[in-house]
Amino acid sequence: MSNDPKKQKEEKAENPMNRPWISMRRGMIIIAFTSVAMAVLTAWQVIPSKGWMEGILWRFDLGNFLW
Repeated sequence: MSNDPKKQKEEKAENPMNRPWISMRRGMIIIAFTSVAMAVLTAWQVIPSKGWMEGILWRFDLGNFLW
C-alpha cells in the first residue's frame, strides 16, 4: 500500500467486499414491507382468540420490534 491517499481510495474501491450488496433505500423498503406484513399477520391470528384491543396491541408491538 502506498502512502498516497488517492491510491488508497482507488485500492479500496476495487475491493468488492467493501461495497454494500443492497442499497440503503432498498433495505428500508424491505424492512418496512416485512414489518407491516408480519404485524398484519399477527393481528389477524390474535384477534379471533384475544379480541380486537389485544390484537391491535400485538400488531404494534411486533411492527416496532422489527425496527
